[in-house]
Amino acid sequence: MKSVNSLNYSYSIPSKLTTTPIVVLVVTTLYILLAKISFLITIDPGTVSPIYLGAGFAFASVLILGRKALIGIWIGSFYSNIFLDIEIANLHKEHLLSLLPIGLFISFGTVIATITGTNIVTRLCKKEHPLSNGQNVLILLILGTISYSTITSLVGVISLTYHGSISAEQFWYTYKTWWLGDSIGIILITPFMLSWFLKDSFNKNNFKFFELTLYGLATILLCLSVFFQHNDLKYLILPLLFWSAYRFGIQITTLSIIIIALFAIITTAQGIGPFNEKNINDSILFLDLFLSVITICSLFLAGISSERKKAEDLIKTSEKNLRENQILLESTLESPKGVSIYSIGRNFEYLCFNSQHSLNMKIMYGIDIYLGMKLQDCITNKGDLGDSMAVLNKVFLGQNITTVRHFEFNNSYWEFRTSPILNQNDEIIGATVISTNISKKIKAEEALKKSEEKYRNIFENIQDVIIQTDPNGIFWNISPSVKDITGYSSEELIGKPTNVLQTDEEEPDAVIKLIQEKFILKDFEKLIKTKSGKIICVSLNAKMIFDKNGSPHHIDTIVQDITQRKKDEKEIAKQNQKLQIQNKELEQFAYITSHDLQEPLITLKCFSELIKADFPKDANENINQYLDFILESSDRMQKLIKGLLDYSRIGSQIEIKDVDSNEIVNDAISILTDNIQKTETQIIIGDLPKIQGYSIELIQLFQNLIENAIKFKKKETPLIINITAKQDEDNWLFAVEDNGIGIEDHNKEKVFIIFKRLNNRDEYSGIGIGLAICKKIVALHGGTIWVESTFGQGTIVYFTLPK
Repeated sequence: MKSVNSLNYSYSIPSKLTTTPIVVLVVTTLYILLAKISFLITIDPGTVSPIYLGAGFAFASVLILGRKALIGIWIGSFYSNIFLDIEIANLHKEHLLSLLPIGLFISFGTVIATITGTNIVTRLCKKEHPLSNGQNVLILLILGTISYSTITSLVGVISLTYHGSISAEQFWYTYKTWWLGDSIGIILITPFMLSWFLKDSFNKNNFKFFELTLYGLATILLCLSVFFQHNDLKYLILPLLFWSAYRFGIQITTLSIIIIALFAIITTAQGIGPFNEKNINDSILFLDLFLSVITICSLFLAGISSERKKAEDLIKTSEKNLRENQILLESTLESPKGVSIYSIGRNFEYLCFNSQHSLNMKIMYGIDIYLGMKLQDCITNKGDLGDSMAVLNKVFLGQNITTVRHFEFNNSYWEFRTSPILNQNDEIIGATVISTNISKKIKAEEALKKSEEKYRNIFENIQDVIIQTDPNGIFWNISPSVKDITGYSSEELIGKPTNVLQTDEEEPDAVIKLIQEKFILKDFEKLIKTKSGKIICVSLNAKMIFDKNGSPHHIDTIVQDITQRKKDEKEIAKQNQKLQIQNKELEQFAYITSHDLQEPLITLKCFSELIKADFPKDANENINQYLDFILESSDRMQKLIKGLLDYSRIGSQIEIKDVDSNEIVNDAISILTDNIQKTETQIIIGDLPKIQGYSIELIQLFQNLIENAIKFKKKETPLIINITAKQDEDNWLFAVEDNGIGIEDHNKEKVFIIFKRLNNRDEYSGIGIGLAICKKIVALHGGTIWVESTFGQGTIVYFTLPK
């Protein structure tokens, strides 16, 4: 709760006292109760109370609870001044009506006095707690008390005199009693309430329990001795309170004062004790003065002690903060790796520096620097010294300067940021220099510059056209090569839509719409119209580029002129078609020729055999030899014709299908079973894949390779053939390896030539067409075939087939 006169931000207020009705009820009740207790001390009927506890309660309530407590104070004061001192049973109407003006005047006076007194205390204490220091204690107990008591006593006595409750002769005595009663009430009750409602009041007191117990026993024993036996020892109470004020603070001191006041009031009211006078009211007035003096003195000392402890705590806190700030400053200076930080005074002396700067100076100038050392004694290079001092002189005039320096001894770049240091009066007392190693940044910038130059050179010299457009197809940037293709310069197209290059038949922005849908185009072919109106064909590779928010930012495109390529493709397609027709005709010719040549060859062979059979063996030997030559040539010619016929038939199988390589190899082995067994050949087959191909041709492929290995085996060494396959990117790589006679290096390319024999006919049979057929079969499947061989050790035939 906050109000104009309240210092409630310093107090711990019960949660139930948060609403105005509750506050009014509690304040009214307690005020009436304290007023009733105070009136019990009044000895002479019709006089006022010499100790009015309600005044102190009213004053403290407003300071703690705020102005909402004023209603309860008014009600309590009104009720107390009308009903507490009369018997309600004997009260008649006329008497009640005569008392109402008195109650109203006195209660309004109490409220006005409370507002005035608390306002004075609040403003003079400058919103600080009234017991926080000695000055505030005096403001509360002197100025606050005087202002409150003067108003209440003056209003009250005038009201009683006007009503006739007191005579003119009793005016001054009553006024004095009322004034002292309210004053002692404030002096006793207000500090007690303010100290014990203070937030965290016990957390600040670190006194020892034993000492506090000893002090409590001493207080009780001294009160018993002073007020019941040795009245002359009453002034020992003051040292006791000083002990409390110095050691225990405000809370314990105010509690001690209340205990001592209770002993004093009770004994004085009973007519005993050190303050006993002939008249009981005079005794209590004397007591009031004593209590006022000891309370003000002890609380003043407590305030001074509290202020001193706060000052000591503040000094300790400041020292702790200073140490922490010093550690933090040192950590801040040392924490950045590779950053040199130092401060220079107006006389160019070092104020502070970090280890990195010390290391730099050691490396550069061989100097161990220290605080107070001047730059003139550190920097031995006159050029460096002059540059540094020139910069510092400008900074001392209030400028902030950033420079970059290159150090050749380690090829590093450093950025120096120099700024002035200001004191509390905004006077420049020095400069702070923060230098950072920016070698990586500089080198990165140089690399970026070279990269940009490289990109610019490519951009300006590339034959293809590089284009940037916005997401809607408006040209942003175009490489100069666009003029070679379209006839337009870059300047003519930038800012225009891409449809200026579209043909008349094409839908507007068709390509842009496609990019907006798919975000990327690869090798997209389209026709464009040049500046001269010529139609050319181009290939586009385009990609939509997005910003960091995921929104389309621009389109990057590379355009290649493929007009000539398209013409060449058409010409090649035309030549391929023509070549296919010619190949088909050649195959038909070879087939027909080989087929037609067999009939006369068979006739020649048959008649030659008949002649030889009918011709006597003992006849002319030359004739028999001639007949043998004719028969051998006929056999060789028949084999050549059959080979040519087989070669021409390759590819006649139309259907391509999935085949198992293992089954293909086994079928080829079955065909060659007799030859394999006869030569005792061992064939090892690995795990072969399933492929797509022509099964008949593939069987013939492996049959020819196995047969060729058997044909060229070593005579004294058992033949071993190893057939394997493995993946090679998009193909299967097959290998047929043998340990035969091998192939000489200069013959490796000749083995695939049709009818090309590399060995003696008498030693190795064959017509030289087997590997030529293998090459044609592999080419038919889109693969390649080659051999690797070491002469005398064996041969590996490799071929690839697509997956």
